Amino acid sequence: MNSITRCKAFYIFAITLFSILPFTAERNSWTQPGDVHRSLLLSQLSDRDANEEEDFGNFNTLSQIAATDPAHSNEAIRILIDALNDPSPEIRRSAAIALRNIGSGAEAAIPALARALQDPNTDVRRSAILALRSIDATPAINDIILALNDTDNIVRASAAEALRSTGAQAQNALPKMIEMLQSDPDGDVRSSVAVAIALINEDIRSSADPTSPEIVSSNRTIVRALNQALNDPSWLVRRASAEGINSMAQGGVAVQETIPNLRKVLHDQNGTLRTYAALALGSIGADANAAVPDLKQLLTNDENPYVRGIAASALGRILASQDKLDVEDQAAIEQLINALENHESIVRRNALAALNELAESLEGKVEEKGIELDLAIAYVQQSAAKLRDPELGYEEADIRKWELYLRRLTNRRIEYEIVNATIKNPWVWIFGAYFISHLGLFLLRPLWLLKIDQMLKPLGFVITPIGMEISPRHLIIGKYHPRVLDAWVAAHFKSVQEEFQQKDTVHNREIYIPTSVVLNGRTIAQLTSKDLRTTFKKHLLIWGEGGSGKTSLACQIARWAMSDDPTERLYEHQVLPILVEEDLEHNSEAEEEPLFAAIRGQLEDLTDESESISVELLEHLLRKRRILVIIDHLSEMSEETHQLIRPDLPDFPINALIVTSRSEEKLGHVTKAIIRPLRIEGNRLSSFMEAYLMQRGKRDLFTDAEFFTACSRLSLMVGQRNITPLLAKLYAEQLITAKIGVIQDNPLQLPDNIPDLMLSYLNELNRHVQEEDKLDDRTIHHDAKAVAWECLKQNYRPISAKREDALNAIGGEDAEKRLLYLEKRLHLIQTISPSEDQVRFALDPLAEYLAALNLVESHKNDKEFWLAFLEQLGSKLATPNGMTGFLMALQDCCLAKEKDLNVPDFLIEHLNGLQSKEDREPNFLVNTISRTVSTIQSEKS
Repeated sequence: MNSITRCKAFYIFAITLFSILPFTAERNSWTQPGDVHRSLLLSQLSDRDANEEEDFGNFNTLSQIAATDPAHSNEAIRILIDALNDPSPEIRRSAAIALRNIGSGAEAAIPALARALQDPNTDVRRSAILALRSIDATPAINDIILALNDTDNIVRASAAEALRSTGAQAQNALPKMIEMLQSDPDGDVRSSVAVAIALINEDIRSSADPTSPEIVSSNRTIVRALNQALNDPSWLVRRASAEGINSMAQGGVAVQETIPNLRKVLHDQNGTLRTYAALALGSIGADANAAVPDLKQLLTNDENPYVRGIAASALGRILASQDKLDVEDQAAIEQLINALENHESIVRRNALAALNELAESLEGKVEEKGIELDLAIAYVQQSAAKLRDPELGYEEADIRKWELYLRRLTNRRIEYEIVNATIKNPWVWIFGAYFISHLGLFLLRPLWLLKIDQMLKPLGFVITPIGMEISPRHLIIGKYHPRVLDAWVAAHFKSVQEEFQQKDTVHNREIYIPTSVVLNGRTIAQLTSKDLRTTFKKHLLIWGEGGSGKTSLACQIARWAMSDDPTERLYEHQVLPILVEEDLEHNSEAEEEPLFAAIRGQLEDLTDESESISVELLEHLLRKRRILVIIDHLSEMSEETHQLIRPDLPDFPINALIVTSRSEEKLGHVTKAIIRPLRIEGNRLSSFMEAYLMQRGKRDLFTDAEFFTACSRLSLMVGQRNITPLLAKLYAEQLITAKIGVIQDNPLQLPDNIPDLMLSYLNELNRHVQEEDKLDDRTIHHDAKAVAWECLKQNYRPISAKREDALNAIGGEDAEKRLLYLEKRLHLIQTISPSEDQVRFALDPLAEYLAALNLVESHKNDKEFWLAFLEQLGSKLATPNGMTGFLMALQDCCLAKEKDLNVPDFLIEHLNGLQSKEDREPNFLVNTISRTVSTIQSEKS
């Protein structure tokens, strides 16, 4: 059979396969994504003289079938695998391209694609390597390493890029790629290899001990190779090398030997190269001080405004990390100040950012590193003066920030002037003795400095005309030095640690099982404190759906921050955690900001302080990261609270802040680390369950067969989708309860669906209540569902509800008693707000499922209600803000109660359309609801 005949036979199968896809008579078209009209496809495939372009289109159609139709995907992929062995190179190439378009899901084709890397036809090999990268390059990693020797430059470059996608798995390819970086004749190949080497090495370092001899040796070899590549004749290679050096410097690798060559690249004719070299030098920091003159020249004379802006950023990072400022450094600071008036906005913006970083470092260096105080004040005064110029258009927040810098440094000078005046006084020997004793206190009893400061506070007074405070407190120098602050933390550490662990939110999340997260765009299988040390500088946002483990992760990060093991901590010092879970109420008569007052109140409660903590002490603890503040579920808090969480404002004192939210909060657009917890994938479910049971000490209750049967049961319960950690934990707890029941000859039935799992969880909580006035399970179900609906009915996302509304929803003369039962006995809900007139659920996903059950059981098959509900839902979905969890819960409840309550078919049909991940996007939900409403309205009319 010749190739044309085989090709046509392949097409006939495609016709047959496509003709059996779901077909809607009313629309006269297939309902698959990317529909192709039946008559048009038949006419194309029956053309015996089809050209190559038409053939490629039909291959593409088959790839769409494989990617979107689970019922026929395996058969379609098998045909494409067979086509990889066709005598015609065009057919083999088209089959590889089609498999590449399928991507994840075509793993069965990986062996055949790996063999295709040896195909005699260059185009086939090119398409095969791209397909492997699209699907998953890891299983074929050895074949891809061999492809680095291919005669075709595109195949070699694509092989390097595919290996880059496998991360640390490609460790064995590093020696070959280093050799290619130095000797491959093609510039594009060397460029791809340079980027791949740096990223693979970064992944290796993040998954191993970066101080191990093997990692250190590998770092040196790679840095040496990248440094040599900075002299490569191809500008693309030089750019990729500079980019790799920048990445390694940010990861803490010693790259100082690259500084001379990076300085040369700063003078390259290519503006992009100059930019990457400046970025790398800025990441190196103080060790790159020799490049300050070159960066000054770029900032002043470079014709490219973007290069000038990056040069300003690099200067700021280098100068801010130095202990001393020489004449050249001072001249560079003057240039940065002058750049605030530059006519290019990018130069002004980057110069301001650089000066901000420098100013924040000056205050500590004045005291700890000996930077001249008057010089620092002069720089800040010059910068503040330019920012006040209305013609330059700087924002009021920037002006306020620099005025705050100036005020702090000026106050420091006042302290120094008082000290100097004292020394010149005839009584200097008396004061000398005082300072000697002061030094002794600082070294031996640092906490006494704070106590003496508070004792002297009443003796001070303010000179009203000039606003200056005169007080002997100014004689106590270093009272807020890091040594003193660390001593204060150590004195209260045990009390805070114990009280923090006893908080309900923290105690209920005592068991932590690491799951996959996305940290700053990079997927990490198991997050550790090491991953956060270089990324979590001041602000961290943890966002994701309900039940994904945001609060559990925040609590675990707090435990790392308190760890006795220095290698586990986020910083060199231990930190005291504060958890803010309630809305902040603004009181116009109060002197303190609500957030500051809430932190101080919690800290005093945790430390059992008999006296109030001073504002100055608390501010220094917050600014110097001795207190870690966690704002939990910000997305469910009021707009007034949102306005108080503004880290971009200059007077915002918190420099160690974690925010958890269901939405990706902007936080004033400050620089922040971002973590998004991922759902547990099906292939990792058993590992998660086993780890949880092990930590609970219950794994030995189950044989291996029982354990894997239980995991399979959970997989069947949730269907195709991945699941949240909370759902897996609830199921594990039910599994433990059922097993103990069998052992005690009191077997319990495991739930068959997620709504029943939630109700079983309520039953389990109620089972442990031993008191005489214990309520029955049905009453608990009714009350919990009623309160849950009150918490969700406003915007279909869990928020707080008025206590009065919750009582009305429960109903009956004993409503208050039953609400307290949910709160005090079962710990399902919490009373919040200072006035204690609000309640909220402790677990958001539980609230979503109970509210959905309440809705379905209340309205059953009422089509008129569901149509009105969908219309209302369509308007709310324009800005969903975390409603997806409720919609998924509603879908599960409809499916679980479909037969018992006769839920309308149209509601089931359209909720079933939310199964795949992409279908959960807001635009899809809006369109689905709109189509549903339009269809039903047309049927009614």
